[in-house]
Amino acid sequence: METKKSPGSLQQIRSQMQKSHLLLIVGTTILLSVGGAFINIYANSKAFDRNLQDTAQLVSKQYEFSKELRPGEQLIFLDSIAENLSSVDRISIVNMNLVRLYHTNHDLIGKTYSGTIPNFSEHSGGFYTENNTGLSGPQRRAYSQLYDEYGQPSGFIMTIMLNQNMNVVTRRTVLLFVAVTLVALLVEISISQQLSRRIKKQFMDFAEDLEGTKFLVDSMRANNHDFTNKLHVILGLIQIGAYEKAMSYIENISIIQRETVSRVMNSIDNAAFAALLIGKIARASECNVKFILDETTHFDSDDIDVPSDALVTITGNLIDNALDAMNRSWGEKDRAMELRFCVLTMPGKMLITVTDNGPGIPADIQDKVFLNGFSTKGNGRGVGLYHSKQLVESLGGRISFETQAGRGTCFMVSLER
Repeated sequence: METKKSPGSLQQIRSQMQKSHLLLIVGTTILLSVGGAFINIYANSKAFDRNLQDTAQLVSKQYEFSKELRPGEQLIFLDSIAENLSSVDRISIVNMNLVRLYHTNHDLIGKTYSGTIPNFSEHSGGFYTENNTGLSGPQRRAYSQLYDEYGQPSGFIMTIMLNQNMNVVTRRTVLLFVAVTLVALLVEISISQQLSRRIKKQFMDFAEDLEGTKFLVDSMRANNHDFTNKLHVILGLIQIGAYEKAMSYIENISIIQRETVSRVMNSIDNAAFAALLIGKIARASECNVKFILDETTHFDSDDIDVPSDALVTITGNLIDNALDAMNRSWGEKDRAMELRFCVLTMPGKMLITVTDNGPGIPADIQDKVFLNGFSTKGNGRGVGLYHSKQLVESLGGRISFETQAGRGTCFMVSLER
């Protein structure tokens, strides 16, 4: 028995869905974070401008009040204002002769201002902000017009925030958004993994149901062939007038079929696995092999997590191999051919045995039965047992066999997880 997986298998589709879901989460989170950071930086820039303008207007009013103070007192008064304005790095007051009347750097007081002269005619309200470069380096400035008692321009005030300090705020904003983004990604990935596990379980249940349906179809085909043979028997009995024997035969096969399906479904807690066994029982009947489901058979999917496709592949290959072995010895024995199947599970453990009363495996080929391509049935065969061994070992299990010439063979699969 060989299994083939197409590129569009359910497993690959599930994997692609998980990757797409993760990429969507990461991409959306990063996009929202970058957008939020730009919006916040822009908002900070506007806030800097408002603070500078508000401070400039405040200082202009305080300066008008301080004109009545003596020069020393005025300097102390303006310094106290500057110290309490944490949102401003520099304050400069310049008269119409471009002489600095006040500066937070006292060394510049009385010195001539040689920087940009504000043009208030282009800005309504008597104040505005701009980027500029001064003695302290690149900066953001707010200019506010000063007036004398006659309402005529008497100078201007500059409130300044250095770019390097503004950049510190921007960097903090970016780092905050990066940290929030990382935390959000971790939380989202954690939630995504939990959802993925739930979806995986639902997906695997769906896949098992789908796989079970496929094997049920195969079982129906095998049963159809088997029932065709039985109908021929019934037809023959009717034609020879053995009506009572025909009725008895029909009742007997109906009871046997119901009991077989019932036993399998009650013993095997896996739709695909159970469907496979029902199909193989019908197949054995076609081959004139008595299929015996061991009374101790019990498979509980809660005991051990084994993929349905693995169970189907391993068991199907072992049963097919046993049927082939007995069919090749047809007519060589004086006893009926029998195949006994058993699967047992307990928490974390599973054991499968497939026993036939065929010819056994010759001693000279016993060490070759699991080799890829080795077969006594002709070219193009010899992959079933090899594939089963690879699959069992990939699950951390072990496959072995015992055989006796003329008495039969028993293959055993043990798995602990």
